Amino acid sequence: MPWSQELRNYVNTQLEGRKPRLGARWAALQEELSLCGEEEALLLSYLYVTLPSADLGDYSPRFFREAARQALAARREFPWCAALSESLFLREVLCPRVNNEELSPCRELFCSQLAPRVKGLPLEEAILEVNRWCAEQATYRSTDDRTASALQVYQCGWGRCGEESTFLTNALRSVGIAARQVYAPWWSHCDDNHAWVEVFDGASWRYLGACEPEPVLDRGWFTHAASRAVMVHARSFVAGSREEAAFLFPGLDPLDWDLREGVAYENRTAHYGRAKLLTVEVRDGRGSPVQGAGVAFSVMNMAAPQEVARRTTDEAGRAQLRAGRGSLLLTAWDPEAPGLLGEALVPPEGESVQVVLGRALAPQGEADFAAPADGDVSVPALRREQREARQACLGRAAALREEKSRAWQEQRPAPPTGQKGRVWSALTEKDRAGQVPEAVLEDALAAFRWEPGFPQEAFRQGLLSPRVGLEVLTPWHKLLAGQFSPEEAGAARQDPSRLWAWVESRVSLDGDCYAALWGTPQGMLSLGRATAFGRGMLFCAACRALGVPSYLQDGTPWFWKDGAFHPLWGGEPAARLALAAPADRPALPSQDYALFRKGPQGWQPVTAPALATGMEEELPLPPGEYRLWTVNRLPSGSQLVWWRAVSLEEGQRQACALSFREGRAEDMLQRCPLPEFSLWEEAGREVPGRQVLASHGLTVLCLLEPSREPTEHILNELRESAPALEASGCGLCLVVEDFSHRQDPTLQRALQALPGAQVWRGDFPEAVPALARRMFLDPDRLPLVLLVNSRGECLYGCCGYNVGTAALLLRLMAAAEVFPQEGETC
Repeated sequence: MPWSQELRNYVNTQLEGRKPRLGARWAALQEELSLCGEEEALLLSYLYVTLPSADLGDYSPRFFREAARQALAARREFPWCAALSESLFLREVLCPRVNNEELSPCRELFCSQLAPRVKGLPLEEAILEVNRWCAEQATYRSTDDRTASALQVYQCGWGRCGEESTFLTNALRSVGIAARQVYAPWWSHCDDNHAWVEVFDGASWRYLGACEPEPVLDRGWFTHAASRAVMVHARSFVAGSREEAAFLFPGLDPLDWDLREGVAYENRTAHYGRAKLLTVEVRDGRGSPVQGAGVAFSVMNMAAPQEVARRTTDEAGRAQLRAGRGSLLLTAWDPEAPGLLGEALVPPEGESVQVVLGRALAPQGEADFAAPADGDVSVPALRREQREARQACLGRAAALREEKSRAWQEQRPAPPTGQKGRVWSALTEKDRAGQVPEAVLEDALAAFRWEPGFPQEAFRQGLLSPRVGLEVLTPWHKLLAGQFSPEEAGAARQDPSRLWAWVESRVSLDGDCYAALWGTPQGMLSLGRATAFGRGMLFCAACRALGVPSYLQDGTPWFWKDGAFHPLWGGEPAARLALAAPADRPALPSQDYALFRKGPQGWQPVTAPALATGMEEELPLPPGEYRLWTVNRLPSGSQLVWWRAVSLEEGQRQACALSFREGRAEDMLQRCPLPEFSLWEEAGREVPGRQVLASHGLTVLCLLEPSREPTEHILNELRESAPALEASGCGLCLVVEDFSHRQDPTLQRALQALPGAQVWRGDFPEAVPALARRMFLDPDRLPLVLLVNSRGECLYGCCGYNVGTAALLLRLMAAAEVFPQEGETC
């Protein structure tokens, strides 16, 4: 197959530049290259110059040669792969990395199962068939932040969205279909994020939800959510400067991709919703433009500013970003003047802003953070036969997963016992669900030598587990202990902070490597380079290997000395901040407030506890500058934000009462057109759900689970508010999954008090996800309560049980009378 001279020149130039960074791996690579044919050698070399350096330390050249061999086989075997351009094949088929997952030799296995199912199919149908297979293998489960390998997701049968999309991307690439993970780093309308998959259909990029099979492409529960994103991007791994790597992105507007840490971020926001071109000018205190300034674009999520994009200013001090039409917080800095920050708030309609270095937000203030409006997108409607086929597919996939799960559990060995069992128990649920290497458990037994010298909690927290952070599990105790003489080890145990000098001498900070990768101790030492996460992990691992309890918190290593844990950086917690929660507000989870500390590179999060109603919590903190944030998120997704600066001095105790802004009833209303759904009368007649809703000016639509406690509560509230509800003239539509639920006593009592209420049967597997997702609610938390107008537009929605729902609905009905009937939807 012909490969361009441009590619050959790029690989040769970049490989020569990487040679000094490969350390001991260079000789192993040369040996592997000598065994390759010409094409394999070119692709193996391409991987070695484009993948993050942490990968080259953690995985062998043989692993990447196998990846090149499998990709070449797919290019020969599948016509759609042979038709791909060189750049798409390299970036979206060959590359074994999708995001920050553990890499695994999975594609040959996946291809062996998928090839018989997709051969002879049109490309679009082949894509859909791969996703059906993925749904048969795995489903969604919320887990910790470490991204498991595609092979582990396949084996254990579950993963969060980032893992499901990594799994689907690998499955598609295994049969030569160009695919990539697409990511909304943080939503603006709710406290979460999401990842899905884009595939190239031979002409353009299409999207689908991973392990969520649909009969057609460009359909998923997240369609409307994506239209409200401030930023959606895809990643590719490349090398060199933007100019050197530009040939890999032919036809892409330079404005829509950015390159940092060896990762190219392609901006896909405008593909999913309405976007604006935001221009930022960064000036110094004298008003002069600042070239090379960094600009971070952040949305509010989990009560804190979360970065969604970053740009660097040009010679005119300008940076531009195509972003969704929501509020943003901009933070700018000059790398030549650490700690000198500039901040500015950008309203949804803002398209240009000036940020002045040294001019931050006011010490105390408030702002409205608006989520982007609905992008006026449509989800392809399914014909009846497509809906039936989809339900059959989902049922079949669930049955196959259940059968596979039983077989997997039966063949899994019993958990280890004794000391190995204690090590195994100290690992995460995700680790235990996979296959923990025996070598890791064996190596970790070295920790028990030190157990008698420490309190049990210190031993458990800082010595027992072979996992420090989100790194790939490998044996490292003996490797690291062997790096020190007995005298050096003894000195380190006396003063563990000395080990940081050893870390700095052995591994330099690799600012060009993807920061989301941690690396392994063996890989870092073989390359002599590491990410910031990796160096912190290496310090903690070295402490543990020498018998010093150590752990990471908020990116800072802590170590045991003189009977207590101490931070490596930032000084001892010699000040105290007493946080007081409001007496009239429910307990404060972490997504309601956040605490940040100012550092040389900007604001860094500080772990803060949940607060009970009216409770005061005293936090020991190092002296410094802090900022508190609180949010009140409205049903529309927009947020009422409050912040306050706090300066803590040595030995000072300062009290701060958290403040929350309250919204008006009309602020809680929105206008989201509901999707089509069906309802059934007791006689069996099917009626379009929107037709039922059109019979009243306003209707409260409740999808219920009678006999379940959350539903019992809402039914009791509706019954107690019956006179006011009847007087309002609002319709009340109660939907159950089966008419036998009408006999539930609580439902019967509610119907007696509310004679105007109608009871319908609904197709819950189809209707609940569609309605809940459209209102950006959790479909797994019934009851689902919606306030809908006669045009089928939802004005308010909630899920689960929330105290006072009936009273709130009455307030919202009154507010809806003056709520605009025309204008922009949610």
